[in-house]
Amino acid sequence: MERCNDGVRKAMYVIRDHPILQFSRGRRVIFYHDGRPLEWYENEPIAVALYANNVKVLSYTKKYHRPRGFFCAIGKCSSCFMKVDGLPNVRTCITPLKEGMRIETQHGLGSFTEGSPLVLEEPQGPSDLEAEVLIIGGGPAGLSACLEALRWGCKVTLVDESLRLGGQLIKQTHKFFGSSTDFAGVRGIKIAEILQEQLSPYIESGQLTVFSNTSAVAYYPRENVVLCEQSEKRLFMIEPETIIVSTGAMEKLIPFVNNDLPGVYGAGAVQTLMNVYGVLPGKKVLMVGAGNIGLIVSYQLLQAGAEVVAIVELAPSVGGYWVHAAKVRRLGVPILLRHTVKKVVGESHVEGAVIQQVDEKGELIGEERFIDCDTVCLAVGLSPTVELFWQAGCEMVYAGDLGGFVPKRDHTLRTSNPRFWVAGDVAGIEEATTAMLEGSIAGLSVSRALNRVDESSFESRLEGYWNKLNELRMGETSYRVRRGLSQVFMEGSLRPFQLVGDSPLEDRLKDEQFRSGVLSENMVETVTPPVELWKKKKNGLVIIECPQKIPCDPCHANCPTGAILPFENINDVPRIDYSKCTGCAMCVAACPGLACFVADISGEQAILKLPYEMLPKPQVGNEVVCLDRCGKEVARTKIVKVQEPRKDKTYVVHVVVPKDLVMHVRAVRVIDRG
Repeated sequence: MERCNDGVRKAMYVIRDHPILQFSRGRRVIFYHDGRPLEWYENEPIAVALYANNVKVLSYTKKYHRPRGFFCAIGKCSSCFMKVDGLPNVRTCITPLKEGMRIETQHGLGSFTEGSPLVLEEPQGPSDLEAEVLIIGGGPAGLSACLEALRWGCKVTLVDESLRLGGQLIKQTHKFFGSSTDFAGVRGIKIAEILQEQLSPYIESGQLTVFSNTSAVAYYPRENVVLCEQSEKRLFMIEPETIIVSTGAMEKLIPFVNNDLPGVYGAGAVQTLMNVYGVLPGKKVLMVGAGNIGLIVSYQLLQAGAEVVAIVELAPSVGGYWVHAAKVRRLGVPILLRHTVKKVVGESHVEGAVIQQVDEKGELIGEERFIDCDTVCLAVGLSPTVELFWQAGCEMVYAGDLGGFVPKRDHTLRTSNPRFWVAGDVAGIEEATTAMLEGSIAGLSVSRALNRVDESSFESRLEGYWNKLNELRMGETSYRVRRGLSQVFMEGSLRPFQLVGDSPLEDRLKDEQFRSGVLSENMVETVTPPVELWKKKKNGLVIIECPQKIPCDPCHANCPTGAILPFENINDVPRIDYSKCTGCAMCVAACPGLACFVADISGEQAILKLPYEMLPKPQVGNEVVCLDRCGKEVARTKIVKVQEPRKDKTYVVHVVVPKDLVMHVRAVRVIDRG
């Protein structure tokens, strides 16, 4: 930790460079933690400022005086409670930092400091408001619902707990899957910017009112009012005509010894730290869970400069997209299937973890294994945040495949309480692409209920949204979602959704390598281009290692020659007309799963064109280590050419390799001589 001449400690736990992100920081301010002066940036969360200064313990529990750090970073748990300027129980993960703030470690329930200026502050603004459409939650579903309702002339009020609108979108540095007509191939952070830009004119005109850093804490059915708390110090009520709840979800916690130690974080909190505020959560991270979130966050940790020592997964195969697993495997991250974390080691923070293998019943077997790490990241599922639906008296149903209890709804996403609609992860855990479509359906349906949309336009647009949703949900990774949806629609309501689709192929799941993100040798043969044509093709032919049926079409949409054939169904595995391929590598740059490669074997040595999204930034002449599908070094060479075809931070690096390694090398690591 660096110390200035004036005694102020300067934050050093900071990401200085990133392959995708540029962090725009505000004014530096001095604040005080237990009397010690620290320095960070104004209006960023207090908990982030403390973590950047290597303060990991925020409070101690009342009974056993155990240390607590933050866990969710979205204001939905109590782990980050601290006393701020005399006010106890402040959620420091969503409370912005101000000059001169005095922050104290909280012991137990906390108590007020007599004469605190914050406690005596007069509330600002009216205490009672009316709203035509109230949308609670400003993530992908909420913003999409906003836009749809606004386009039909509704007056909308948006309430969101976070300091920035966008929900999970503002954390996502990876490119989205789905249809190229609906943001596929675009990074989540860019999608958030696009949605916010589209909302700006409505804010300026007064048609949209936004309350950020504001929680909808209660709904009172008899009075039809929503009680809101803004900035931890102002209470006000909103009386809405209609309500769309898009409150998302929160991280699940699994039982193991010391699972409450600072350094055990939810995956969303890790993303918030590193991708929103540029603070490294840890140097050596153990990831628990190999669903999409665990795999994506592992890749993002590598981009931020952390080491992911392993991913442990209780199930016999990765639960997320196979291409996400392949991305981290070829960068050297082991995925340990049928393993779990047994305990975390440390006194005041994580200093290591013990993992162990499990059998088919989930019971511990074999020997314990110590993992050296300073952070344990939990990506073990999400629970829909449904408290408002319970308070509203909505009919609820437990759907384990969707994450837990969710409200029943009709085909317009209206619940049994006619004032309430549901959209996004609070309706059932899925992807952001489906959340945005559900938000659009809810916004459209509210507009129809308010007589802003004629019946014909409503039915036509609703059918279009449902067609897109059905298509996205037909892939093999969505079979649990389809099963969960069969439980949640009201009896007698129209059912425009499909329950048919692909399930994981059992023969592939018998292959242990494939289950952890590595193509087996017999699968390699199926993706190898026809050799005779390949030898003659100057500039090379494409190789696509995307064996799983998932909703994604940017490879075809970005192919200028039509070599990657149109998809009959967006979940189809890509098909290639090699006679049309020119080796341009546009697909390499566009593929969200980084599953496209180009190999030119027309010369004496082969030239491989590989996707690259890491640091250091690649340059011609850089020495690189060539890695195979398991992340093992198989050669060393130099970069002979660098492209950035889409100007979106995904580079295509050209490296010369022996021809016998063309179907083995799948990634490079630049040797940093600096």
